[in-house]
Amino acid sequence: MYEFTYKDSNVDRELDEWFILLRLDIFKDREVRREYSAYWTPSFYFTDYDGKLLYKFNGYLPPVEFRIMLRLALSEYLIPKGKYDQALSTLDSEVEELRHGVMFPKLEFQKGVVLYLKHHDNREFRSIMDDIRNKYRGSLESYMYFWEDGI
Repeated sequence: MYEFTYKDSNVDRELDEWFILLRLDIFKDREVRREYSAYWTPSFYFTDYDGKLLYKFNGYLPPVEFRIMLRLALSEYLIPKGKYDQALSTLDSEVEELRHGVMFPKLEFQKGVVLYLKHHDNREFRSIMDDIRNKYRGSLESYMYFWEDGI
């Protein structure tokens, strides 16, 4: 992470702009290990100001995938607060640079969820799910389409 991902200027900027960073040693700090069920390194735990876990990811990610994960994590903070416009702005931020990432279908799925929550209209969500099914066949998200044709 330190040799490649963290050196990426976009990763550095987004971490600085969107998060308060804290580095902990899960092997030395038993409380952190117990609180977040931490068992692997590197691991990324995104919490609110009270320490409530909102999103977590275990393992190394290259810069593009890491940037997608940052957007997903921030949106998990914003969505429950009803900050849909801010979540959409975050999810859409520099999206063209991220489109080739393996985790991109998850980003698109999250965008569909936010649009549905904002407008309570499943047409936008279904359209995004159709795009995922057509463009990202084999992705986990492509199997999350649950409507029968014609419904």
